[in-house]
Amino acid sequence: MCNLSLGIEERAEARGESIGEARGKLIGEKKSSEKIIMNMYNNKFTLEQISLATQKSIHEIKEIIKQKNSAVV
Repeated sequence: MCNLSLGIEERAEARGESIGEARGKLIGEKKSSEKIIMNMYNNKFTLEQISLATQKSIHEIKEIIKQKNSAVV
């Protein structure tokens, strides 16, 4: 393989790794946030308290609770 092709391949691989890491980080943050929301909800925090603590809208919180509760059933 020529040097030019090798350089292009290495950059593409590095870019792919970077994108994969960013996606993984976002997924991890989302799961962590959902876990915190469900923990607070199960410990009888109000939606307003959960919203203040997580900086999520009440609508987002309700959707997460609905999604997680339907997954359990």
